[in-house]
Amino acid sequence: MDSYKQLSNAVSTIEAEYMALSDASREAIAHTHLCTDLNIETSTPLLLSDSQNALNLTGPTLNYQRQKHIDIRYHFIRDVIQKDQVIVNFILSEEQPADILTKELSSQCHHNYVERLRLRPI
Repeated sequence: MDSYKQLSNAVSTIEAEYMALSDASREAIAHTHLCTDLNIETSTPLLLSDSQNALNLTGPTLNYQRQKHIDIRYHFIRDVIQKDQVIVNFILSEEQPADILTKELSSQCHHNYVERLRLRPI
């Protein structure tokens, strides 16, 4: 049996992005159900990811040998995409407005994201 050093950085980054998409899809579906209960019309939730690799994992073909370490509950995202309960699209990292919540940004970039998110000062 050959041994090799596992590239955990790349795998864990992809896994973290994939898990985040799955968790976000659960939240989006819960909000959709809430709106339905309140008789509020909504469109299919759109999730944006700047991880092309994580998006590849959400597709119909999954390389089981390479991803078998991911807990089965995170493959939920694949099912809800197939059922058209959520839409997942790619967004360039430079255009990802969610970065305002997770990264240190220049003041200009911060201002641009505030505008894109339609936030207003209180």
